[in-house]
Amino acid sequence: MTEKPLPAFLHITEFYNQDNGISLKKGDELSVLWKKYATLTGISIFLGILAGGLFKGSYFDDLKTVMNSFIDYVINRYLYIGSTEKTFLIIKIIIKRVGSYSLLWLLSLTVAKMPYIVWLCIKNGFITGFFSCFMFMAYGLNAVIYLLAWGFPQLILYILVYALGIMYITENLQKKKRTVIIILFILLIAGCILEAYVNPVCMSTVFQRYS
Repeated sequence: MTEKPLPAFLHITEFYNQDNGISLKKGDELSVLWKKYATLTGISIFLGILAGGLFKGSYFDDLKTVMNSFIDYVINRYLYIGSTEKTFLIIKIIIKRVGSYSLLWLLSLTVAKMPYIVWLCIKNGFITGFFSCFMFMAYGLNAVIYLLAWGFPQLILYILVYALGIMYITENLQKKKRTVIIILFILLIAGCILEAYVNPVCMSTVFQRYS
């Protein structure tokens, strides 16, 4: 009894999907690239943790004083500031976040796009590792809930926005690019609003309970 031949699609190594404009070969290359980004970020986090521990004596006391002042500000003052001050704060956050994200898209038009994405992985990974190390040394296991409160809920949108943006830039996708960019910037601004109005409530609740 002869074996039935495999379906033809199993032999295809390069299949172009008209819906998303990505070949399977390119999809594999993109997967490898994302693994490289993740590895680079992970190494940077580790180096940040290492630096945070090794150089504790040069920064720890000063940074803990600043952090304690910030916690006190969030608990006792931030939730009670006036509407004018909050308006200035949201404008400041939007300018900072939108400016940084706009730079990513502007550089995507140049040869600097890949070095900038690599720089983002290194910078954000190192800062995350360093700050996490400091928080655990300063506040013990409470650092877990402090760090979660620090980034909730805006980081969910920020990570999504950057991940999708980097995917489009890396793959050089053109399908509905303008619509995608508009949606991503709307989500980014939504994250800014959450950062200004919702995140302080989360931090204040956590800091009051676990301080």
